[in-house]
Parts: sequence; structure tokens; C-alpha cells
Amino acid sequence: MLALLKHYFRMVMVPVLYIGGIGSILITIFKDSRFGFFLLVSLIPQPNIWYKFHQYPFGKDYMDLLFFAVLLGSIVQGRWPKEGGNRLLIWLAIAVSYLSLWNSSMRFSLPMPITLDNYLIFHWKNYAEMMLLYFLAMSVVKDEKDVKNVMIVICIVVLFIALRDFRNFSPGATFRWDKRAAGPFWIVGLGANHMGAFFAHYGGLLLGMLLVKQDRRFRLLLLAAVGFSLHPLFFAYSRGAYLGALVTVGFFGLVKKRSLLIVAVGVVIFYRALLPPSVIDRIDMTVKEDGTMEQSAGGRPELWEVAFRMFEENPVFGLGYNGYALSVGGKTMRSGGVVKEGQDVHSIYMRILCEQGVIGFGLFTLIMIRAFMSGAKLFRRGSSGFSQGLGLGFMGCVLALATTNVFGDRWSYFVIGGYFWIVWGLVDRILVLMQQGKTEREGETKNQGNGVGVLNGANGA
Repeated sequence: MLALLKHYFRMVMVPVLYIGGIGSILITIFKDSRFGFFLLVSLIPQPNIWYKFHQYPFGKDYMDLLFFAVLLGSIVQGRWPKEGGNRLLIWLAIAVSYLSLWNSSMRFSLPMPITLDNYLIFHWKNYAEMMLLYFLAMSVVKDEKDVKNVMIVICIVVLFIALRDFRNFSPGATFRWDKRAAGPFWIVGLGANHMGAFFAHYGGLLLGMLLVKQDRRFRLLLLAAVGFSLHPLFFAYSRGAYLGALVTVGFFGLVKKRSLLIVAVGVVIFYRALLPPSVIDRIDMTVKEDGTMEQSAGGRPELWEVAFRMFEENPVFGLGYNGYALSVGGKTMRSGGVVKEGQDVHSIYMRILCEQGVIGFGLFTLIMIRAFMSGAKLFRRGSSGFSQGLGLGFMGCVLALATTNVFGDRWSYFVIGGYFWIVWGLVDRILVLMQQGKTEREGETKNQGNGVGVLNGANGA
């Protein structure tokens, strides 16, 4: 009976979400951009849901339509951010990535990236949309209450994905390559490592918020999301995600709760006694008995070496957007293996270095630093437990993201990276609101000091 109800619920949910999203476009554009934005936030990391819309008219463009509805709504309703935050830095990052697209198009004799004949423009469009989510978050929310509502949606989505994984995935006693939690990302070609990174990034974000005083109901929601996030984090079997989570927990231990530092150190020392057997098996297989690294980990340095040689040949501008995948076909690695065309470099740092040169790499590094500084500023200056927790959590999220991306690309995918840009926009929006409130208070004090307040009061009387 329960299975039948579940089947009918799924049958109803998909068309309801589709019709609701399409039907809300005009409301989003002309009345309140928050309508489409909240739906967009709820769907970004769940491609297993919105891929089902493809069977309906315009279903393949559903997320794009929703995105541009929020974008147009923000402009039409006069909400587009005109000051504050890191707007100029992000516009620069988008511009440099587009110039990089021109670079690769000319280098590899592809059509100009102003026509759909160039297949790379579709990849770049998703990349640019992901970064533009920062501006949508900055423009849509009016106050801290709106920011909290967005975070509640994110928390519910993280909890939902974790619960779904908890119900549907059973780990074995030992690690198996064909038995890893991949979550909702498999449908867009992303695997278990991306699943683990997702929970390292956003589980860390929610853990940081949990460490600062919140209201009771929100705190329970955070606790549930963080607790259930451990399951997919462990059983995605991503060692990069393990390290990212460990760095985040250790950081929280240093700046907020010392007991977490003890936990982090304890896990490192006593992991064999504390972690599930299959997770221990996965960690232990990193280094073989003969002292060499297993193939998955050991092959990465060779890929990085290829990427670095490409960077040395094109140090300023790099090969261009997606240039690594376009150029590695047939190149022989030191071990005698062959890098196949389309092979990932397995490090966003090395990929950006070889594709965008020192310009793109410097810009990426600056983005990481500025994002961390935004979180730090809100953590120090936030006027409420919620805002301080958001600042702390976002710092942890940035550290986890910086760590997991050493071992793969967990940066450039819309479904994985979208929340990073949204949360950064929320953090900067609160900082802008705080600055505006401070300026207004200073203006009122100045006016009262000049007698303007008394004069206005007399005129009003």
C-alpha cells in the first residue's frame, strides 16, 4: 500500500512542479521574483527531478526559463544590486571565462562562440549562469528573514537528498567500486566523488550554522540535515570529500568549539575504531602494501604533470576554456599510459592553470579569498545568531570546497556549485543591509545634531 501511494505521489509531483514552475514565470517577472527563486533553489541539486520535465513542452529548457524569469524579475522590479558585495570581481570572472572560450575556439578551430554551432557555448552558458546565481541571491532577498527562508529551503533539500540516500543505499562490509552512493547527480554524468563533495561543502555550511545559537525549530532542522549528511558523505567513498570535511571540522574546532578539534584529531588517529568497515577499507587501499599508491590516486599526479606542461607552454592565457580535454588526446604519460581525449585533469587548480593561465588562476584564488573574507566579516559583525552562524558556516564551506577541488572538478558544475554562489550572495546581502542600516543611523544622528530632526518635527506639528 505504501509503495502504491509513493508511486502515485511521484506521478503527481512531477507534473505539479512542472506546471507550477511554468505558471509562476509571469508572477516571477512582474510581481515577485522570490516565487521563481525559491523553486530554483529547491531544484538546483536535484537533476533527477527536473530531468523528468524533458518529456513536456519546453521541459529541456525548464531551469533556464526559471533562471531568466528570476533575472528579468529582479531587473523589472528594480531589485538588481547596484552597490556592495563582490559584484565587480564576479563580473570579471565571467568576462575572463568568456574570453577563454574565444581562446579555445580559435586555438582548436571551432566555430566562433557566438553561434550554437560551437558546442562549448552550452557548457559555458551553464558555468556563467552558476556564477550569476550570486546576483540573483543579492537581488531577491529583502531582509534577514528572506535570507533565513532561503537557508531553510537549502537545509530541507540537503536533508531530503541525504534521507533518500539513507533509505535507498546499503553499504557492504567492504569497499566495492560498483557500490558507491552517487545520489541525484548520476543523471548529469557526475559520480560518487561529486556526491561526497556536495555533502562536504554544504554539510559543513550547515554544521557551522548549528554551532551558533539559533531558534529551536531551525536548530532541529540543521541537526537533522547535518546528522543524515554523514551517511552519503561516508558511503560516497570519496577520500577528497573526507579530507574536505575533516579540514572544515578542524577549522570549526579552532575558531568556535574546541571539542570539534579533538574529534578531528581523534578520527585521524583512531579511524580504524571509529569509522564503518567499508570506509576503513577505502582509506587503507590508498597506499598498497608495497608502498605505491593505488591507480585512482596514483594516476592523478601524472595527469597534473601533463596539465602543468601545457601551462608552461601557455603561461599567461592558457589553452582556453575546456582546452585540456581538447588537447590531451594521444599524449603519453610518464608511466606509459595514454591520456584519452575528454580525460579530466582531476584538479580544478591544474585545470584552471592550464586553461586560463596565471590570469584565470589568480582570479580563481582571489574569489576563494574574497568569499572566505565575506564569511569572516559576517561571523564577526553579524547582529544575530543566524547571521553569525551563516558567516561561520560559509567559511567552512569555502574551506571544504577549496580542499575537495584539489582532487577533482567540484567547482564548475551547476548542480554542485550553484549553492556556493547563492550562499555567497546571501552573505554579502546581509553585509550590505548592515552597512545601509549603519549609514542610515549615522545620517539620523548627524541630522539630529544639526537640529534638522527638531525642525522636521516642528513642521510636522
